[in-house]
Amino acid sequence: MLKLLVTGSAPLDDYVKREIEKRKGSIKDLVVQTLDSIYILNNPTYITDDDVLICGAMLFEEFKEIGVRGNLIPLRVQTNDFYKALVKASKISNEVNVVNYQKEYIQSIPENLTNMREELDSIFKIKMNQYTYVTTEDAANLVSKLKSEGQRVVIGSGLIVKLARELGMEGILWYGKESVGLAVDIAFNVLTAKLAEQSYQKRQNYVLEIFNEGVINLSVTGRLLSINHHAVELLGLWDHSDLTSQLISDILPKSEVLDVLSAGKVVKDLVLQYKKRTLLLNTLPISVNGSFDGIVAFISDAETLQRQENKIRRKMNYKADTATYHFGDIVGKSKQTTRAIDKAKKFARSDSNVLILGESGTGKELFAQSIHNESSRANQPFIAVNCAAIPENLLESEFFGYNDGAFTGAKKGGNPGLFELAHNGTVFLDEIGEIPLSMQAKLLRVLQENMVRRLGSPTAIPINVRVISATNVNLIEDVKAGKFRMDLYYRIAVLNLYLPRLSDRRGDMGLLVKMFTAKKYPAFLPVIQDFLNDMLPLLEAHEWHGNIREFENTMERLFAYIETPHQCSRNELLTYLREAIEENNLLLNQVSFENASYQEVIKDIEVSKIKEVLDKTNGNKKEAAKILGISRSTLWRKLNEQVSSK
Repeated sequence: MLKLLVTGSAPLDDYVKREIEKRKGSIKDLVVQTLDSIYILNNPTYITDDDVLICGAMLFEEFKEIGVRGNLIPLRVQTNDFYKALVKASKISNEVNVVNYQKEYIQSIPENLTNMREELDSIFKIKMNQYTYVTTEDAANLVSKLKSEGQRVVIGSGLIVKLARELGMEGILWYGKESVGLAVDIAFNVLTAKLAEQSYQKRQNYVLEIFNEGVINLSVTGRLLSINHHAVELLGLWDHSDLTSQLISDILPKSEVLDVLSAGKVVKDLVLQYKKRTLLLNTLPISVNGSFDGIVAFISDAETLQRQENKIRRKMNYKADTATYHFGDIVGKSKQTTRAIDKAKKFARSDSNVLILGESGTGKELFAQSIHNESSRANQPFIAVNCAAIPENLLESEFFGYNDGAFTGAKKGGNPGLFELAHNGTVFLDEIGEIPLSMQAKLLRVLQENMVRRLGSPTAIPINVRVISATNVNLIEDVKAGKFRMDLYYRIAVLNLYLPRLSDRRGDMGLLVKMFTAKKYPAFLPVIQDFLNDMLPLLEAHEWHGNIREFENTMERLFAYIETPHQCSRNELLTYLREAIEENNLLLNQVSFENASYQEVIKDIEVSKIKEVLDKTNGNKKEAAKILGISRSTLWRKLNEQVSSK
């Protein structure tokens, strides 16, 4: 809020306020305040940098001396006003006394008047005496002396006029309309400049906040004050050589964009079509001192925003993973489950590497996240990666990162690897048994030296990570077969955690059923609780080769059969449950399962699928690998594994 302050003695302050009132309407909500000079002298910090203060010449010097801030505007006596004061004084007495601050007035005015004292005396037929003062006390003593000498009239500032009138003398103020008007004009020029500065600053702030978007800055009349190149591109304005100061209505065709910009109202996240583009438009009207002063508009390309959002989501989900599970999320109170949880909690207190062993669907990542969240690294990154899901030719760059230009198609500026991103945190390597031997040697080196070297980089980067690995294969057998390095095995398997199969935790079946129902199908919970004891024998008798994943699929199938929790009898529920379980057996019976482990069954299913795709591609292994989403080397390895096992 802008303030214009006035200080000085009567009647000067009244003259100034009258001139201010004439101009006040040009600046909305301007605060005009009259202050006693004594208050300012005692409280100089009351005046702020943005305040404008009109005062007399003597006060101006005193205020400057004590460091009063703000914009100080002294009243200066104009020659015409001085002449008018002399005319008025000559009508009262033939002897006139001119009292000025510090210097005699005639000596302080322009040089062409400095030798005109005699001429003035002759013109006005008066005798003119000049006096000076420095302090208020000096002024009072001087006026009192003049009174005692029989002087009748005094010309001077508001202070001098006030002192003379108090003693019964004629006091004539030498500040007239011209002097006061000039000071007030200067004050309003300063105030106007401050308004413009505030307006500019606000606009700059808005631009800086969203500088990656298209930005248009319009005046109150709709003229372009500024426009960035993003806005020029989005609105297709490249053909215009100079856009500044043009009316927006002259450069934009009739469109919804023009309508919104011309309305001058707040618009948030407005989606509209413009020249085959989908745009997102936001506007912010500028208000300065309560008055509308134009708008700033921000324009975004919706397609670009969608790409950025997808990119951010991918980065958040992949590059900046966090562990969300805790030990409290693990369902089960059987001896086997309790033993695994207790052991995992002990491992969490250590910083050694952990190898989690268990069949697919036993909750290896659930335990890995819980260990991380219970450890001293809980507030640091948790980066999880499925080693079998990354093509062999990308494993090194994904694990260790790469520098700019490291290979064809490398991202400009390079990219950090998983181990860099997990610095001070945990890396979870799921299905670690699928890492090829060539990559195992490089991983071993990183774990031994705690240093990682990006592809194409001459220098190594120190890292501090804990590695939790998981596998559903027998790594010892792979070590014996030469498929897995023994030295790497001992690096990752400092602590071993064995997770029980679901078939070995039959005591947890009731809790699992209730947990799954409450989470996914809460409306069915009363029915399940009524008949849970009848369901358990069927569930506990089944061999859960797929563990929790098979269990959840079976429950999903069961609830699909029931359809509604109302009017479901015990016999219907058990019939549906048997049917849901039997479908699992039908799937597994399609493959020879006699005397075979679950892992062997899965491998047979994989090979069967590979052969099916090879038939469709007439034996073209490159095309088959592309359809299956695996590399050719992985396809060859899986086929060779089957041959060697027979």
